[in-house]
Amino acid sequence: MPVSIIPDVTRLPETIKFSTQYHLGWEFNDFMFPTVLDNEDEIARLTDVYQSHDMPRVRSLHGAFLDVTVHSGDARIREVSDLRINQSIAAAQALSCGKVIFHSGSIPNFHDKAYCDDWVKKNAAYWTAKTRQYPGIDLLMENMFDMTPDLLLRLGEELNGVSCFGICLDFAHATVFGEGEYSADEFVKTLAPYVRHIHLNDCDLRHDLHLPIGDGLINWDRFAELYAEQMKGASMLIEVKELEGQKRSLDFLLELFTRHGITL
Repeated sequence: MPVSIIPDVTRLPETIKFSTQYHLGWEFNDFMFPTVLDNEDEIARLTDVYQSHDMPRVRSLHGAFLDVTVHSGDARIREVSDLRINQSIAAAQALSCGKVIFHSGSIPNFHDKAYCDDWVKKNAAYWTAKTRQYPGIDLLMENMFDMTPDLLLRLGEELNGVSCFGICLDFAHATVFGEGEYSADEFVKTLAPYVRHIHLNDCDLRHDLHLPIGDGLINWDRFAELYAEQMKGASMLIEVKELEGQKRSLDFLLELFTRHGITL
């Protein structure tokens, strides 16, 4: 299964050497911020820098997520959200990415039935249309502050026949934000049929810290078991920005998966 890292545009020679040595893909994190998306010159500069280097075959991109709510009751907020999503996809197309990851954008701890039903209805309609608009790229929705997997499960069921839509499971988010009985285990077991991509980083079980894998308190042996049982074949991102942390994380994953008989 493909494993990716976040490329550091300021350290591309080192990033390229590392990713080439271990056959790692890249997931771009440069194009998800409004300050970049509102600056066409900066988008062009970043794109040109990446295109001028040898990039790996497997490429994905994290799309805009701050205040992006396609299910908003405010038409103007929906309009801006759509703009940010289209800008993200355009950047992904320029870099020939196969996947773009967005966040659910739901309000955590707000379980009002009317709100939840409306979230599912509007997101199902929006992402169905968006996959038709951009048929050559997978659009994935990631759990962020989601306290339960329920909304993402309902959305996955609604879009089950849409080949270019899926779920990106962030294991640390599920660990930190999962409510009550909704542990990371339950997120995996519930969403596994729709999971195509996984974000991995470590934490103290209370805060979303993006630590190198193995530097925190997440039970990675349990993750390996869940991966082998429920999500085998899904691509993975080492969602750690610093190159040194990426290297430690990969070493940890290689040793972990070897112990569990999983081939990376």
